[in-house]
Amino acid sequence: MVGRPKGSKNKKTVEKEVVSEPKKKQPVRLEEKIKAFADQQIEDTDMLHIPPEIIPEGMRYNWKTYSVFGQVQARRYGRFQMTGWEPVPASRHPGLFTPVGYEGNIEYDGLILMEKPEELCRQVEAREYIKAREQVQAKEQQLKGGDVGTTLDSRHKSALQSNKINRSYERFEVPEK
Repeated sequence: MVGRPKGSKNKKTVEKEVVSEPKKKQPVRLEEKIKAFADQQIEDTDMLHIPPEIIPEGMRYNWKTYSVFGQVQARRYGRFQMTGWEPVPASRHPGLFTPVGYEGNIEYDGLILMEKPEELCRQVEAREYIKAREQVQAKEQQLKGGDVGTTLDSRHKSALQSNKINRSYERFEVPEK
């Protein structure tokens, strides 16, 4: 087939379209603007977001599982309390997660808002970091010592000579599009 594809435009037509004035938009009514704003606010709002400014100094808030399909998870809830987590009363933040005047703990779709002293949280994080680091060091030691459980003989002389762990950092070039 010779010529331009069906529906294509020649240079003169394209230039005229570019030079011509843009079409005027229909004025948007105030009610439509308000509705669009409200819809955007609902979409942007994370119902579980905890504003940092409401958290008491020295405490940490966290949503914990309280029930699954309406069945209270008593053992899990008890374990949270054993490790220092306590429920946050709704009276502390009236109207934020529950209606004003609600008595009880802050709950939302099977979750309960709990608090724990920041210092206890840091101690747990430090223990977990040490435990994870020890696991990595144990695996590194296995690799360096040739004590790796594989189908090959890891204690063979050639395997022991090549089992090395090196750490290096190299510049990575990101191609531009």
